[in-house]
Amino acid sequence: MRSMGHGCVMFLLGRLKLYAIGAAAFVLALLGIYWSGRRDGAAAVKADINENRLDTVRQAKEIEDEIKSLDDPAFIDRAGQWVRKD
Repeated sequence: MRSMGHGCVMFLLGRLKLYAIGAAAFVLALLGIYWSGRRDGAAAVKADINENRLDTVRQAKEIEDEIKSLDDPAFIDRAGQWVRKD
């Protein structure tokens, strides 16, 4: 059996380093994709929360405006024409 020479060992170590660098790059790419997805998901949740808050504020404003319109004296006078006076 023939022993491996110094050049062959260096060739194998160089190849192993190349594979290790490739594997590390692959893992880093996966981590980048994962963190990007998490960040985008969090941004989407925040956008949904803000949209729901805005809808709630709009709805409250509409209700407040409707209530204020019922307190209008001109409205009360006009409604008095249609209500029986018992």
